[in-house]
Amino acid sequence: MQHPESSEYLEELPKIQDIIFKKNSKSSHLKSRQHVKALGSLPNVPVSILHTAPSFASLPSSHFLDKLLESSDEEETDNPPDPLDDIVMDDDGVFLDREGEPLVFSAGESHSAKLARQDAVVYQSLYNLDFLETHSLLGEFDDSGTAERLDDFIEDSSDSIVGQISAAIEALATISDNDSGEIDEDEKMHDSFETTNSSDWFPHPSKTSFMLDMLDNLPRLRLSDDHLKAIIWVMRECGTPNVPFFSELRRTQKRLASELNLCPEHHVSSLGNHFFMTHPSKLFAMDWANPLVWKHLHVYPEISTIVSETYQASKWTEEVSLDELSPMWADWSSPNQHRHFYVNELALTSNSNYVVVLRWVTVDGIVYADVLHTQAEERTNSIHIDIISDQQSRIPAHLLIRNLPDLQAIYLDGIIFSNHSPVQYTSVNPLRVKAKGSPMFRLRVIPWSDDVSGNVSKQYNAHTNIYVTNANLPHQKLSQEYFIRYCSTSSVASSSEQFVALCQDFHEDHWTEAYDCELKQDILFQIIPHFLPADNPQQSETASHIGVNGNRNCRRDKIGGSEAEKESNEVYESLYHPGTPRTVTETVQIIQSQVRLACRGNPQDAVAHSCTLTGVKDKISQFWIEQILAKFKIHSERRLKNPQTHDPKLNDKNVKNEVRKAVVMQIMDEIEAELWGWVVTQPKASYDKLVESDPARSCLRPGDHFNPLLRTRGVDPHKDTPGEMLHTWLLGNDKYIWYFTNTARGPENEANFAVRLQCSFLDGLTIAPPRAEYIIKYKNSLIGKHFKTIQQLAIFHIRTMCSPEIFELWKATGELGAFLWVPEIRDMDAYLHDLQILIDNLLDCWAATDPRRIITKIKIHVLVHLPDDIRRFGPSVIFATEIFECFNAVFRMCSILSNHLAPSRDIALTLADKERFKHMVSGGWWKDLASDSFVQAGPSIHDYLKRDSQLQRRLGWADDTSVKAGLVKLSPIPHMGTTRGKRQAYPWAVCTQGIIIHNELDLANNIQTSDWNECSLVTSCSKDLCRVGTWVFFSHEMDRLIGRIIRILSRSGIEKPSEDSYILIQHFQVLNENDPVINMPILIDVKSVFSVRPKDILFNFNTQHDCINGKCKIIQSTSYVLQERIETEKFKKVVEHSDDTRFFLNMHGLHNAHLIREALPRHLVAPTHLIDDRVAFHKQLAAGLQITGVEKRALKKAKAAATRAKNKQAKEAPSNIQKN
Repeated sequence: MQHPESSEYLEELPKIQDIIFKKNSKSSHLKSRQHVKALGSLPNVPVSILHTAPSFASLPSSHFLDKLLESSDEEETDNPPDPLDDIVMDDDGVFLDREGEPLVFSAGESHSAKLARQDAVVYQSLYNLDFLETHSLLGEFDDSGTAERLDDFIEDSSDSIVGQISAAIEALATISDNDSGEIDEDEKMHDSFETTNSSDWFPHPSKTSFMLDMLDNLPRLRLSDDHLKAIIWVMRECGTPNVPFFSELRRTQKRLASELNLCPEHHVSSLGNHFFMTHPSKLFAMDWANPLVWKHLHVYPEISTIVSETYQASKWTEEVSLDELSPMWADWSSPNQHRHFYVNELALTSNSNYVVVLRWVTVDGIVYADVLHTQAEERTNSIHIDIISDQQSRIPAHLLIRNLPDLQAIYLDGIIFSNHSPVQYTSVNPLRVKAKGSPMFRLRVIPWSDDVSGNVSKQYNAHTNIYVTNANLPHQKLSQEYFIRYCSTSSVASSSEQFVALCQDFHEDHWTEAYDCELKQDILFQIIPHFLPADNPQQSETASHIGVNGNRNCRRDKIGGSEAEKESNEVYESLYHPGTPRTVTETVQIIQSQVRLACRGNPQDAVAHSCTLTGVKDKISQFWIEQILAKFKIHSERRLKNPQTHDPKLNDKNVKNEVRKAVVMQIMDEIEAELWGWVVTQPKASYDKLVESDPARSCLRPGDHFNPLLRTRGVDPHKDTPGEMLHTWLLGNDKYIWYFTNTARGPENEANFAVRLQCSFLDGLTIAPPRAEYIIKYKNSLIGKHFKTIQQLAIFHIRTMCSPEIFELWKATGELGAFLWVPEIRDMDAYLHDLQILIDNLLDCWAATDPRRIITKIKIHVLVHLPDDIRRFGPSVIFATEIFECFNAVFRMCSILSNHLAPSRDIALTLADKERFKHMVSGGWWKDLASDSFVQAGPSIHDYLKRDSQLQRRLGWADDTSVKAGLVKLSPIPHMGTTRGKRQAYPWAVCTQGIIIHNELDLANNIQTSDWNECSLVTSCSKDLCRVGTWVFFSHEMDRLIGRIIRILSRSGIEKPSEDSYILIQHFQVLNENDPVINMPILIDVKSVFSVRPKDILFNFNTQHDCINGKCKIIQSTSYVLQERIETEKFKKVVEHSDDTRFFLNMHGLHNAHLIREALPRHLVAPTHLIDDRVAFHKQLAAGLQITGVEKRALKKAKAAATRAKNKQAKEAPSNIQKN
């Protein structure tokens, strides 16, 4: 029976064939208010509660089918499918539909009940049709008749009568389960809670919504969707007000990410691999709008005698081209801040001199201009300029008062430069025209790439990632996780392919708009790469290098050769020095020649020979070479080898000898030209974008055919891939020494070493307790942090457990390691001089221990390039990669929560949303699309990061401004049972009982009449936290002395303990000569105590007891070994020190190593060469290698032959058995 209201309701629907359906998620439609509102707007369609009774198999209205048939194409004659065709009855007599769901048939139903049921059917069906949010009923129609955001439920059948009938049957007859996820109970309770649009929590509607957004964006505490839904459910169950629905939270996050322009872009590499990238220009645009970041930006190179940042090192200050630096400056503190001064323009100074500005630099926080001075002759309406010389001078930028547009407005007849001026600066800088009044700046970027597992477990899930950091920020900030920016990942695309997309942001004409939160205006900025940190294999790929196992295995220079060549006197000696540098121009030429060789069929394996001979092997070009070789095989078979298809000239019997060779060569040339013509047109999409006149249409192009970094301005992949400390040093040099030591050490020595290492004094090293038993037990599975600990402490405990050669190797390693980890360099030339000596000593120690090590391990040779890297980029800690490796943990948490169907996209979206959240809680600005103005989060949000230390820690932000020098902290008040005791104060005489203070006469007169509290720590001038027992350098009467803190006292009753405190320090004297064995200063107790103020504590350092001379023994203590925090019956073994008067100043410690060297006399810290005639020493070793090398290769060759014979015999054995 026909529903009396169905026809009226259906007549209001648009004809199905007039609608374009767009497929999307059903869940989005189910959660939309517009859908319910649309249903309610139809007068004959009541919006009722969903019927929960079992489904009935009902047929569509015949009137509805007639309507559809009338509007159908006449050619369609297929009968509508019968929904009962697939119904079957199981053994229990239950009827099942095609999905296996039970059906209930009604023998009779009242008319009113049937009407109500059919209304519910229609209502439920509409919910199950996968509509989206914005529609009137089936969709929201635009001018073209398109219904936006509808599921294509008649996919591929929109014009057929069969599809329309199927849709009608589903709309009226089928009540299906919510296959895209049931409507959550919290979604049904939509009206249970009210949402407040409080401006304090803008852009979130409430504090609860913001807190949920925060929980969803904590980098190392990633939550799955189900976790978040469970939290929302629990909050609602607890009656928390204003709890948003999960879908509402996701919509808010998506909208905000879109407003911040953080939508990852889809890319297809030239090799056909797909990945998504959040471009760095979008990420760095947020730095300008973030007040917590903006104040740390340095947009100009800084001229400083102390080098602690990369913008102070020589590449930025001396090598970078002037057109890669920030082009303009303005006095933002002046009312005339609209007057922009650009480089390569004439300007007038306040003392009436005309100068040409070349670049902007910063000196002691003040902006200066490097200028060319001129002589000017003013005439009527014109001025004649003559540049005096090409010598530059530096003037404060605030002396500039008129820029070139000002001068052009004054001299209407023009500014005329003399003919002998080297450059005619008569027109404005083209960037001024492009800027249109907006400030313009340039930033330097540090891209990092490496292969990373996407799993937390040991099962490897290969991904290649790219992260970036802003090089214009201080290293103290860049060493924090907050400032690491994720760009892209892919399980299929290599780093070279992803760098193609990244380099789009580095183009010369690519400028990005941003909002400057301090200038309160839009700016334009450009990003340029500065250097490329990574591990050695990745840096080889970045430099289009063959890799660390090649004959010429250095990406920086051309040293190397075969093993026999490396054993020769000349080549072996060259391994200990930087060789002839590689250049990008030569590398590109070699790549092009390799592709040409492939077009000729790779005669005699010429491509592989070229890779081996030159050390150049590009990952992208290798893909095309393989394609070319496959095509050449087909072409040569068709044109040269196949008698039926080869060139007719080859059929001529008279064509012989040289003539035939000439014909073959001509055909080969034709094949080569054809293959070259093919490869330059690949990939097709990229080639089609080139205009007809573009010369790039006929040659290999960066990004399409070879590494794009070889043609990227600002960076040279050979020079700008510095050797980093984690893989090259800790997992290279330190790991090799540790292996050598373990091979010669017995079990008893290992046990003794573990006890002594565990008993080491750790204060002043900033490392965790070493877990020595673990280090020994798993000695072949250590990671970087273990080697960093061993490097600083091993020298004190290894002396009697290894050979003299290995001990010297440990000593050279510790000295060089401490020298590399300095955060600042006060005298670059002196530092590099000492560094070179320490590197030479280490390499010579390796040569004495294992002469072949430098041949087989590239990480040893990389050390010779460190002086150049440090001069160009600053201290080695700047290009360390530990912070990037740490960020991999954040990436993995996002990876494991992806469904792995589109991991690159999922991870990019997740981490882009994390950047969005960081920006908002940091007080960042963004453009609100609704108001078309720049807005900031509400006051309750935008200061949240600054005031909440918990969020700072979880976002990887460390603010050291709260730690102040000279701060004193009182000792905690002891607890008396369940109650807290009272702080005890004692007279000065009691506090200093048994202590004779050397400078007691210098103390305050009322010191004896006051009571004093004991304190737990004092902050030094270097912001070290110093406690009782800490060794420190302190100042006394213009001298720097050394001692150990024995008391920290503060006058009782004062509000701030730091205002009146004394630190009692036991003074130790530094002997005039270092220890002859370990080459470290010796500290001797002189039995005197100094009392100083907190401001006199300079910095702390580490010492170790002289156990060798003291003959300190390992004993069994009275302390029990703890297991599971429970005392066992085992006693701890400890080192019993024989005295407390003689110590070594640990020169292998990394913390404050630069301050220690500055404070000690030069003769105690100046390094000296271990071997005077290094060349003769290396020649002697090479002579030995030339003998042992021949024997080694012969043995290796014989072993390989024996293995081949054995394999051949094993392969032939089954066939012999079958014959028998």
